Amino acid sequence: MAAGVLEDRRPGARWQKEIAIAIPVISFAGIAMGIFLEYMGLIPDAGQFWYGPAAGAFLLGYLAVLKPRRDIVSLFAPVYAILILIIPTDAKPNLVLLVLFAISITVLDIRLDRRFSTAVQKKEIDPMEQYLYDYMERLRPMYGNIDRRSAHEIASAFLSFKYGLYGNAVTQASQAIEQLKSGEPLDVLKKALTLLKQRAANLENADVSPVTEIEFSNAEQSYTAIHVPPEANEDPATLTLDNALILIYAVSLLTSEDDEQALEEHQNFIVGLLTSYKRAMGL
Repeated sequence: MAAGVLEDRRPGARWQKEIAIAIPVISFAGIAMGIFLEYMGLIPDAGQFWYGPAAGAFLLGYLAVLKPRRDIVSLFAPVYAILILIIPTDAKPNLVLLVLFAISITVLDIRLDRRFSTAVQKKEIDPMEQYLYDYMERLRPMYGNIDRRSAHEIASAFLSFKYGLYGNAVTQASQAIEQLKSGEPLDVLKKALTLLKQRAANLENADVSPVTEIEFSNAEQSYTAIHVPPEANEDPATLTLDNALILIYAVSLLTSEDDEQALEEHQNFIVGLLTSYKRAMGL
């Protein structure tokens, strides 16, 4: 057995194909046996010999349990057998009912094999999307205690900036900076908000000049997402802004439940920023 692969040790798990074949065989063999017994005069009606289809239904339910994906209809096949065939009622099962029941569980048997034999394929996560998640987990212990009001202001500053509402972004970034306490992690976040604030103010005045007087120190690089060697850093001002935006976004998504849905709509933008530096980061 390959390393890391767990063998399914449930009884019957290795015999799924055999069980699948046995379901129609037992069902129709039971019907044939009932017809033979009636022909021999041993029972008055072949419809009373429901054991084959009932056994097939119970096997179908068991097989459904063994599959990696659950088929509710097949799982309840034994219940249908009990209600339709086994429990005595005024309407006794007849030969036609047994044949129809056997056909039904055979169809379910084929459906179970074709549609429920493989596990649901998990969507592969983009490497840079995973990079963002890992970065956020790294930030969680540093920024997890930001209060709800401040978190909302931080998120609002990011969203306003992203929507081009630069005047609002300036106001909200200023309010967030005022509300945040002091301390290294929060001081780095304040610097990111200050950079966003200045960039938004410039854009509000139709000034597309990058903010060059603010940068993250070497000690503050542990709080940023993008790290490239100096020779690969062709546009330091843009890199600083991108790091600020990613930091603000990550902290907002970690702390502002009120803005979670709106922030998630911009995740592709953040992943796109990270992807643009993928080669420079050597990833």
